Amino acid sequence: MINKPSKKEALLNSAQDLMLEKGFVATSVDEICCSSETTKGSFFHYFKSKEELGKELVERFAQSVRGFMEEALLSAGDDPLDRVYALIDVFIKSSEHPEFKGCLVGMFSQELSKTHPEIMAICTKSFEGATDIIKENLSQAKIKYAPKASFDADSLAEHFIAISQGSMIMMKAQQDRSIIKKNLMHFKQYLNYL
Repeated sequence: MINKPSKKEALLNSAQDLMLEKGFVATSVDEICCSSETTKGSFFHYFKSKEELGKELVERFAQSVRGFMEEALLSAGDDPLDRVYALIDVFIKSSEHPEFKGCLVGMFSQELSKTHPEIMAICTKSFEGATDIIKENLSQAKIKYAPKASFDADSLAEHFIAISQGSMIMMKAQQDRSIIKKNLMHFKQYLNYL
């Protein structure tokens, strides 16, 4: 027997699906309620406003991303370069999942940067957290494999985030999810050269 999600989870799940498709602004509370088969009363029981839902939604999404990054690191063992490759591979693998629709943090950052400062603060913190995880492992890999190389682990970690986010934008524009794998594989080859 499959457990039905709670009303709050159903609202969050529906909101995430809709907002990954249409964006935050274009998704109405009515649509979220209809999609989750809950009432508007239930919506406002759990969330004071659509912005409150947005904040909780992006926190939940960011936590999920952190979780699968940490899992990838654990499965890769102790070698820092293997850990970096594992991070790249987990992003590729998640993009190949049939239900993958992009990154909510990236979408909200583009759409809400000037209008919703509290949501943007959460997005910024999420990007910083992901960048720090990548940077830490890149720094260790540089010490072990290329101590005299001139690359900067900070900017290389940011480059990875930029490639990932840019690839998701291209995926949506071209309706082709293979773009993500192609671009992340190029990044992996670039790391080999470094």
